[in-house]
Amino acid sequence: MGNGITAVEAATVLNSLKSGVVPRVGLEYITVGRRSEIQALLQDVSIIEQGGAAFRFIEGKYGSGKTFLMHALRNHVMEKNFIVTDVELSVDKRFVGNKGQGLATYRELIRNMATRSCPDNGALQLILDKWIGSLENEVVQYEGLVPGHEVFDVRVSQKIYKITSSMEERVNGFDFGKVLAAYYKGHRTGDTDLQKRALRWLCGEYKTRTEAKNELGVNLIITDENWYDFIKLFAVFAVKAGYAGLYVCMDELATLYEIPSRVGREYNYNKLLSIYNDALQGKASNLGIIISVTKEAMDDKVRGVFSFEPLRSRLATSSIEEENTANLQDMASPIIRLAPLNPGEMYVLLEKLAAIHSTLYGYKSTLEHDDYIYFLKKQYAKAEKDEGVTPRDMIKNYISLLNLLQQNQNLTKEEILYG
Repeated sequence: MGNGITAVEAATVLNSLKSGVVPRVGLEYITVGRRSEIQALLQDVSIIEQGGAAFRFIEGKYGSGKTFLMHALRNHVMEKNFIVTDVELSVDKRFVGNKGQGLATYRELIRNMATRSCPDNGALQLILDKWIGSLENEVVQYEGLVPGHEVFDVRVSQKIYKITSSMEERVNGFDFGKVLAAYYKGHRTGDTDLQKRALRWLCGEYKTRTEAKNELGVNLIITDENWYDFIKLFAVFAVKAGYAGLYVCMDELATLYEIPSRVGREYNYNKLLSIYNDALQGKASNLGIIISVTKEAMDDKVRGVFSFEPLRSRLATSSIEEENTANLQDMASPIIRLAPLNPGEMYVLLEKLAAIHSTLYGYKSTLEHDDYIYFLKKQYAKAEKDEGVTPRDMIKNYISLLNLLQQNQNLTKEEILYG
């Protein structure tokens, strides 16, 4: 297809945007603006690759492009050999809760693990198998041994042990390493049940320590209280398994703002604080975390993130930023605040979408400069009249227009657009 985009990608992009959701693929063909924001986030990626950690909030109105920016970054770091994962926070998935909501968040993050070779989630077993395969290849390549040789399994086991034992100094690293070793033992002996038990444990699916002790010989299970420790361990393991690190995307932090109980909100904000502190104080390595949040859910001093003073004092905009008259934003601060795309950027986006639509459906677009201007003026007028119109709504309206133009070629564009 033209534009370098495949038919599947084009259909996914248009259908997703028409439905008001962010597509998982093809984002590079419709990304406009956000240069300074993307540059700041790519600087974070560089730090993570070098063994550091990064934590960012992406703040903006609903439909302003928060999720789009997160998914674009997710796709980029996946191409740079990161393990990536994401979760949409909800009533049932938070940082902590009295009904296992924290553990539910962890389970979703593990389920959604993806890599360059397995981009559609569910990559955990592939990651483990690739790790074992790479160690086996090292023994073949550098020691001249082949599978079946009496020393081959010993040498691979020694490499496995060296990696798993190196994690013992980390919080909960001993049991984590022990389960990784159990997974390898199952691989080596053909015991698929042992491998399944190891995967169950890594996925946080054991309910009691007794069960884990009996089936895997470990004294620990992943719980609502300790789940984040294992996210940090997965980031460390990612590098040992040949990846650049682990990148975690969390959408809809506004869910915490909607928790009716003040105590419940504060428990979650306190957990968020500990995760934030870990990243900034060097207690995590090769780990990136990016969380989307609305301005209201961040700034509200009664229910929002800023209602929790330890977070407000760390995250509040500096007086220098607030007082500058040029509306400059410090892109090194923990919160990246998304301004709406300006009319020029929206114009470029409309052109890109028209090109994708026309190549997908095999027709020649008749839209010209004045048509784009008319459409944008009409949409911005609606936005001024009704604040409910967002960039998301504009894009949905525009794709509807493209569909009508393509489906009714017996009519002129003037009849459809200006009528």
